[in-house]
Amino acid sequence: MIDQLIRLRHRRRLPATILGARTGIDTSAIYAYEHGRRDPRVSTAEAWARGLGARLIVVDTHGRASAAETAARIQDHLGDGDRNAAAQALLQFASTLQVCDVLAVAALTIDEPESKEDGWTWAIAGLVEYVTARRGIPTPHWVTETSGDPTARWTPWATELTDLVDVDRVPEPLRRRGVLIEAGELESA
Repeated sequence: MIDQLIRLRHRRRLPATILGARTGIDTSAIYAYEHGRRDPRVSTAEAWARGLGARLIVVDTHGRASAAETAARIQDHLGDGDRNAAAQALLQFASTLQVCDVLAVAALTIDEPESKEDGWTWAIAGLVEYVTARRGIPTPHWVTETSGDPTARWTPWATELTDLVDVDRVPEPLRRRGVLIEAGELESA
């Protein structure tokens, strides 16, 4: 919650002093919240959101992993040397995006993954764009900024399997990023 408020304040280029004046939150407290030295109460977060022209809402995601959490899980699996588990986490995320309601998809995709592992980040962004476009949900800004490499021919599975992928069956948002996952793999995830 606080991370989203911080990002929104920065995106709007709103100085902490002005936010403080709008909300009655002391500027030093805003900085303390932003640097993790204090945790805001719900009433403080609600005031902060109102000061930004936003609202806090509770969205039931049924405990499913977000894009950022999925990226972290993938990194953990890769750190353990388990590429197969990383690929399964990616496919589970694809399944999640297809079964959740619109608000849950928005909540699960709003936060940008911290991971900079190129292919995996491209795959997550491509999945989010593919599913949000198909479902008529706005695509988060971070997704459009994650371009990938169309010449990469990256796959979450063993690299020797890339020749088995039918590129014509790869959804355009993935193919444009150089990620080779056929639509059928996403549908059955």
